[in-house]
Amino acid sequence: MLTSLRVRDLAVLEDVEVAFGEGLTVLTGETGAGKSLVVDAVMLLAGGRADPALVRAGAERLVVEGAFDCDDAEARRSLVEAGLLEEGGAGPFEVVVRREVAAGGKGRLLVNGSPAALKTLQEIAPRLLVLYGQAEARDLLDPDAPRQLLDRFAGLGERAAEGAALFREFLGTERDLARLHEAAKDRVQRLELLDFQIGEIDKVEPKEGEDEEISSERKRLASVERIGKLLSEASLALEDDERGALRAAVAARSALHSLEEIESSYAARSATLADAIERLKEVAFETSRDLESLEADPARAAFVAERLDALAKLKRKYGATLAEVIARRAALGNERDELRDLESAVKKAEGASEKAFSAYRRAALELSAAREAAAPRLGRAVEAHLRDLAFLKSSFSALVTRREEGGSRFAAGGSHVSFGAHGIDQMGFAFAPNPGEPARPLQKIASGGELSRVQLALAAALAAEEPGSEEGAATRRRGGPVRTFVFDEVDAGVSGATAEAVGRKLRGLAAKEQILVVTHLAQVAAAGECHFSVSKEAAKGRTRTRVEALDGAGRVEAVAALLAGASVGEAARAQARQLLSAFAGGGGRSRPSSRSL
Repeated sequence: MLTSLRVRDLAVLEDVEVAFGEGLTVLTGETGAGKSLVVDAVMLLAGGRADPALVRAGAERLVVEGAFDCDDAEARRSLVEAGLLEEGGAGPFEVVVRREVAAGGKGRLLVNGSPAALKTLQEIAPRLLVLYGQAEARDLLDPDAPRQLLDRFAGLGERAAEGAALFREFLGTERDLARLHEAAKDRVQRLELLDFQIGEIDKVEPKEGEDEEISSERKRLASVERIGKLLSEASLALEDDERGALRAAVAARSALHSLEEIESSYAARSATLADAIERLKEVAFETSRDLESLEADPARAAFVAERLDALAKLKRKYGATLAEVIARRAALGNERDELRDLESAVKKAEGASEKAFSAYRRAALELSAAREAAAPRLGRAVEAHLRDLAFLKSSFSALVTRREEGGSRFAAGGSHVSFGAHGIDQMGFAFAPNPGEPARPLQKIASGGELSRVQLALAAALAAEEPGSEEGAATRRRGGPVRTFVFDEVDAGVSGATAEAVGRKLRGLAAKEQILVVTHLAQVAAAGECHFSVSKEAAKGRTRTRVEALDGAGRVEAVAALLAGASVGEAARAQARQLLSAFAGGGGRSRPSSRSL
């Protein structure tokens, strides 16, 4: 559940902070006031694309920060694996997401105060919130949407993911088999090339990291003359009979020793210098020894140069590093072994392919059976919710079919069918909004308003099927993922009694989930348990948006404005009170707060 939202410098949202409560929260305001910008902010929290054009003019960056109360096990696992949540906790936990987008295009993401990858946010976001808007409604027309929604309704997500993994494994075995068949065409020539390449690497016998060690040695060997000069200078500076550091230190030690006989306080200084003289002697000895042992080694220098050249040639041909060269040598050896016994390798690959296909086929058939069993349930559930949304005699079906494909390896139901990562099913939605009409594919029949209501019915059906929810329950869910559903003008294209039906459906859905709705309809706004007004104001030549939590009197004015427009009279207020009273008695909610700074 989204508990708070802070937005700074997102277009006309200069600095807005909103605290959200449970149940149904509605946001209303004039067109262009900035209602959809609140949705844009929530989309950023869901891992949406960060558009620098949204940064308020004159600002360096926009900031969106949202805090969620969550009890989802998968979200916890993902956050723990990413190091964004302490391990070992139990029960509800807080997730704080902060997105920053600079005017120059760079962005930053923090989760629970630590830098995070956008991929991590996109992985956990569906466990926190779900967005429904005009774009999402159009997504229902995407060919993949029915499959995704049916799998989610039936709780088949893990099974579908396992099937996709088995399909990828099968494809890998097929690629191996194809490679071996291709290799058989030029087996002799390939073996000759492999023998040459392996021999070229084995002749050098590279060792990982060897080139770096030899490069350091080469540098030392090339600097012998300079090293000798510097050692000589250091030795002379230490041991010169006239101006050497040792001679000067000994003289100073002698003077301090004499001072010590006069004044005992010089004893410590004398002892310190005596210790320094011993250390100087050690340094002088070691420097002289290095100078005496230093000599040029042309033979070693030549060997090092030749070795580096040989290693460089290998890296140019077989890998950017010696580690890659060594790995390539192992791969070449494995390929040579395969080609020397190609018949056995092909037989082994065919066995692996058959085994992988059998595992995938079994999983695909089980997944298909589960989808076929769940499809009628989804159709009935959506139809029930559509009746609540003024589609009194509409029909809705989730269709699971298969496409025949001659020559396909996959046989099912007496036919050869196409198959892929998502199994063998072709899924779609059929809808007939009016009685007496044949059901047709959703994308060919639904208008914008109808599509929005179908979307809401699907959302309600999915929410009712979530783990821990109770069908028809009037109380908040007892367990499972707690998420925020955001509807952006899902009531588009409806009015009158239908709009009231949409409001009641959203109110019912809010008994189990936190619902945020951006609306322009009085009937939907009246259904809210909490109400925010979004408005623009101009000051000092700049425009900014205010988000204000409304009390009872404020709600009457806001709903009346939706009914009557700019000219709000007593008749509109009376009608607004009537609408609000129709939804009264739904239980008291703590009223959220907002601040526009």
